[in-house]
Amino acid sequence: MNCPVCKSEDNFIFMEGIFDCDKTKVLECNGCGMQFLDKIMTEKEESDFYYNYYNRQDDRQYKDMSLKDFQDRAVLQYEDYFRDVYLNLVKDSKDILEVGSGSGGFLQFILKYFKDKNISSAERSQQNFDFLTKNCKEKFKDITFYRDSNEIKDKKFDLITAFGVFEHVRHSKAFLQDLKPLLKDSNSKLIMTFPNKYNPFVYLHELEEFKKFLYMKMHYYTFSTKSLEILAEETGYNIENIYYWQVWGLDNAFSWLKNRKPSDFCKYTNFFSKEINDMYKKELTQNKMTDTMILVLNKK
Repeated sequence: MNCPVCKSEDNFIFMEGIFDCDKTKVLECNGCGMQFLDKIMTEKEESDFYYNYYNRQDDRQYKDMSLKDFQDRAVLQYEDYFRDVYLNLVKDSKDILEVGSGSGGFLQFILKYFKDKNISSAERSQQNFDFLTKNCKEKFKDITFYRDSNEIKDKKFDLITAFGVFEHVRHSKAFLQDLKPLLKDSNSKLIMTFPNKYNPFVYLHELEEFKKFLYMKMHYYTFSTKSLEILAEETGYNIENIYYWQVWGLDNAFSWLKNRKPSDFCKYTNFFSKEINDMYKKELTQNKMTDTMILVLNKK
């Protein structure tokens, strides 16, 4: 297979067998460093997969979770792990679009801190869309909801966010090109988060059980910095910043190293002071070996 970004034929098998398909390979491009699945889901398989998305995540959790549970957990993660960086990135934007709102964690987070924003949401999963517009109707009454960003014809935004979305998108360039006309001007931002290729459990601890857990058929691509630079250049964006962000702390690390699977790591949390945990995350960040990347783009 050619690399989906740089089109190089020079690639190798990084691993064989992923979380939910033993026959799927993870290939890595020697040209730009991007990783990609061989093969990805068909459009029919993808449609079926996302119809009941959260129910399909049950076997990735250590306990049963409802959509409300996913929303509550997402809100806590934004508060605990992303609060300062996201508040800083959002504060100067008036008109905001979130692409891929999922269970609504970010929508709830942003409403808590900002009362003067015009917020829109595009969510293609019918299950999630119904949850957001029906079960959370009163909570999100001032938000405009769309099933797809392609439905938006008469609005432009200071900020578009896509958190945990880009790795799910089968046509990366088309996704970026479709969103660009929705940005007001060159000062507007497109912010995306996705897994960092250089996850410490993969490249530092070399934990095979975690590798098998991390790579899954809904994550088509794992982006390198070079592949992001190529995509930005070819789709008419400037890279304003790339943040290397470590979400999970030492408690989760100890849990994985001991149990070799997702587990409740609360019993490890009090073993480490905040200073030690912050130092662990800082060291990983300085080495760009984190679990998450935050990409900030401006259109040219």
